[in-house]
Amino acid sequence: MQTARLLAVALLGTAALSLHAALPVSTDGTEPSRWDPRLEALHAAPHNHRVIFENADIRVLSVTVAPGEVEAAHHHLWPSVLVIDSLPRITDHDASGREVQLPLPEKIELPLVMKLPPQATHSVRNHGTEPLHLIRIEFKKGFPAQP
Repeated sequence: MQTARLLAVALLGTAALSLHAALPVSTDGTEPSRWDPRLEALHAAPHNHRVIFENADIRVLSVTVAPGEVEAAHHHLWPSVLVIDSLPRITDHDASGREVQLPLPEKIELPLVMKLPPQATHSVRNHGTEPLHLIRIEFKKGFPAQP
């Protein structure tokens, strides 16, 4: 039921997030259609990504990174809304291993809801003592217009 509650928070919060706002092509400015399909999250990092719902329009993933774990490098082809319910100290790294600044607010209140464009190849390192957990709602046809 926790997952259903978080999904409801994410979907109800879409208007406040202005999901129709213009976003860059991807987090690194490249075209997602050219990315290596072998690095798609479910293929490259299946231990961390689990599909909990999918249809023609959206895919909902449960994402977990254990304490001390570093995810395998992977990407996310579609724009997403993240609903983060557990956020230990983490770092995100691009395909070259350079640390990438996450677009986190100064004051974090959980659940934290945020939107991202397609996310280029990256890996998350959990430096904390608790697991990182989030629900990622991927919009296969782009972000919906604001209602």
